[in-house]
Amino acid sequence: MNRKIALAFILMMVPAIILSFLANEFAVLPFDLKSYHELQEVRNPLFGILMKAISDLGDASIAAVLIAATMTIFALRRQWIESIFMLATATSTLLTLVLKYIIHRARPIPLAENATGILESISQYSYPSGHVLLFVVFFGFFAYLAWMHFSGRVRAIAVTVCTALIILIGPSRVFLGAHWASDVVGGYIIGTIWLFVLIFAYQRIARGKNHGPEFEL
Repeated sequence: MNRKIALAFILMMVPAIILSFLANEFAVLPFDLKSYHELQEVRNPLFGILMKAISDLGDASIAAVLIAATMTIFALRRQWIESIFMLATATSTLLTLVLKYIIHRARPIPLAENATGILESISQYSYPSGHVLLFVVFFGFFAYLAWMHFSGRVRAIAVTVCTALIILIGPSRVFLGAHWASDVVGGYIIGTIWLFVLIFAYQRIARGKNHGPEFEL
């Protein structure tokens, strides 16, 4: 790992640790209520439909289909390492569950107390936003692979769509009342860190097989 990558990790880890500590100590941060109410005041029906549609992509069943679909795309291209690493993006869900269990932050709107198991109970917690973390890792990694292995219009469309989804998932979770803004920010930061870990691991393996270029910042 070169110095630039190490520095980038440090610069991301510091705010991630600070924000996680604050989320553990305080149910709401100063900017949470302001951003929450501002987004809740948006009354445009089309905006609401868009926010709901984007958020639905992060539901477990749909996310599983998306991961399987991207794995299939690379498998059909006989890019087995890429296919395996698309599956590895699902580790973002495990990371989310661990952090939720540690921090135990309540959601803006309490969910129904009908959890039937430990995973359902953990999902009741708010920090970090699992949808945001998943989008950053999954769509971020797919955009990276698309940039490296696709070309022309296909690459441009894939990268553009993935980037738009990553940007919009945060506001959608606040708009729908599922998370505070700090949950979303934490998801973005932690997701970016985990995305870098996966990219670095991928390139270490790919480089060993003369399969791809080394990651540089």
